[in-house]
Amino acid sequence: MERPQEEERGTREKIRDTDGIKIVLRDAIEEDRPRTRSVRWSAGWAEPPNQHQVWQEADSDIWVSRHYYREFVAEVGGVIAARVGLEAFRPPFAELCDLVVRPEFRRRGLGRLLTLQCLEEAAKRDFVAVFLQTELENIASHRLYRSLGFVPVARGRMLRMVYFLNYPLLSSFRDSYPLNQYSCSAVEGKRRRWELEWTDFVTEDYLRLTLEGGASQFDSEGMGPTLPAFDWKSHKGSRGLSVSVEREERKDIEPGDYVELNLTATNHGKQKEAGIFQMILPSGVRVSSPRTNQKRAFEWELPPGESLTQPVEIQIEANFDTSPLWFLNYPSLPVSVEVYWEGQRALLSTSLAMAAPPPQE
Repeated sequence: MERPQEEERGTREKIRDTDGIKIVLRDAIEEDRPRTRSVRWSAGWAEPPNQHQVWQEADSDIWVSRHYYREFVAEVGGVIAARVGLEAFRPPFAELCDLVVRPEFRRRGLGRLLTLQCLEEAAKRDFVAVFLQTELENIASHRLYRSLGFVPVARGRMLRMVYFLNYPLLSSFRDSYPLNQYSCSAVEGKRRRWELEWTDFVTEDYLRLTLEGGASQFDSEGMGPTLPAFDWKSHKGSRGLSVSVEREERKDIEPGDYVELNLTATNHGKQKEAGIFQMILPSGVRVSSPRTNQKRAFEWELPPGESLTQPVEIQIEANFDTSPLWFLNYPSLPVSVEVYWEGQRALLSTSLAMAAPPPQE
């Protein structure tokens, strides 16, 4: 088999030559819509959701430029043979939507190429993870996504899978425990929460990440996917830390509103841990509280066996534009916090349920 040759035309088109077959990977344009719809129809799909819009890239780093639904296609001999959507909401999560390959073009690696294109695009925009849904009976897609590093998360009407692009705590754990085993289970007593666990069976050290929401509009009640908690044990149990971010339970949050968050950390190891909470807020959201003195970073120190809770009050600024949220599957706003402590770094996030009326014409 020949080694695949690849070249780039500008930044939006790639050409691969595999076994004499030329494959063009590129962004879909408006004129492609009828042809990409026919790719869906060839595999029995219906129309894409009405709220999906194709957001053009903006030159300046403005809020709306990070909200778009982009479609990528693979052309073979001038025919659009496969397509996929990438809904890039706002870090930390992006969603890979509806990968479809025409039946007559299957088994040529087109699905793999388009999935890798989405992962590359998401990484460029500093997303932490990409998630997707696939049919329970579609074993071929399960095999593809597993081979690329996706892990299964939840089973319902569909199978949800997640790929971590940049999660230092997870990378560090996997490097330290190359024979770790993965499992996932629903969190008892909590709706739409799952616990992803990587465990070293020799030392019994582990990393558990909590994933919440985001399977679909129906399952998530419109809340985008988040990582609200982690639990970490390392060095044969001598070090251990669990951290969570919990939001005030509110819906239909509007510009000008305040929302309370609580950052809680517990040291269940055998040595003192100390570090920093660093808030990561989208444009139009700010820390605004006498208790926190409008700081975005909070130092903490925990002896073994102790816990602490840091309250944070944030405000959605009065001029915040909610109209882009209306076009998304999840009309919610992600808020993140990075946790730093000796030699380790992790990201947590929560999602604010915004009131997002249709934009005015």
